[in-house]
Amino acid sequence: MDILQAVLPVFLVIALGAAARRFRFIGEPFIDTANTLVYYLLLPALLFYKIGTSNFREAFNAPLVIGGYAATVGTFLAAVFFSRTLGISPAERGSFVQGAFRANLAYVGLPIVLSAVGDIGLRKAGILLGFMVPLLNSLAVVALILPHGDGGGRARENARRIGFQLVTNPLILSSFLGIGWSVLKLPVPGLADKTLEILSSATLPLSLLCLGGAFSFEKARSGVRLAALAAGMKTLLLTALALAAYRWMGISGDDLRVGAIMMGCPTAVITYVMASQLKGDTDLAGTIVVVSTAASAVTISGWLYFLSMAGW
Repeated sequence: MDILQAVLPVFLVIALGAAARRFRFIGEPFIDTANTLVYYLLLPALLFYKIGTSNFREAFNAPLVIGGYAATVGTFLAAVFFSRTLGISPAERGSFVQGAFRANLAYVGLPIVLSAVGDIGLRKAGILLGFMVPLLNSLAVVALILPHGDGGGRARENARRIGFQLVTNPLILSSFLGIGWSVLKLPVPGLADKTLEILSSATLPLSLLCLGGAFSFEKARSGVRLAALAAGMKTLLLTALALAAYRWMGISGDDLRVGAIMMGCPTAVITYVMASQLKGDTDLAGTIVVVSTAASAVTISGWLYFLSMAGW
């Protein structure tokens, strides 16, 4: 019950967002504007504030990052192999591979970590996010371009644009700025501290409501079986690989729970946008997001229950 009480409220807020959209309390223009606000202002403020005001030596866990990298790359390679044996189109292969490893760390992972582990867990998760986002974005570009071979001149042009976006990504920049601030042990002035605290408190509720508002079961009508396989690789295979790596490196307690939640997150909504930019199958990408998000309410709870029963 403790695990369910920590995890399910996050998904209930997502459901409230979906209900608000269904009954027209919020519309697509509001969701688009709010998502822009969250992505460019609120989430960067939250990440910088939580990471920058933490003790980096206490919050940073190198094995947590290494295990996350190993599990992500391993799942990526497995998805590439499976995609070549399924007899699907290049566009479907790109979306399938991307959906099998790219996690919704910011909108789903951070709120669940805060609920299940607390503030120190959020700081650890924020630092982990800062190191994971560049890898996830880079592999996503490779996943979508690779099936099209050498004929993707437009894809290469888009890849260069995405590469530019990587080095200007507000989540990456704010995470690394917070890391630098924490390492240097710089103080946050009182006025800035209060301002960032107010902004941070608005971030996660608004992001979850927007995620629910953008949620569409209509997208789940296309390629359900293929989407279920990708979602299973994301929520089960990747998480299992990460936990195996973490236990091999001796991680336990709060750090292990943070790793389980972050690695067990569903597929990120941004995969739909990336698929549209880099010749992927957008219908399949949207279906994977829907299926994995619905499944993760059960799988994340299950992983946390497993860790509790194992005494880790």
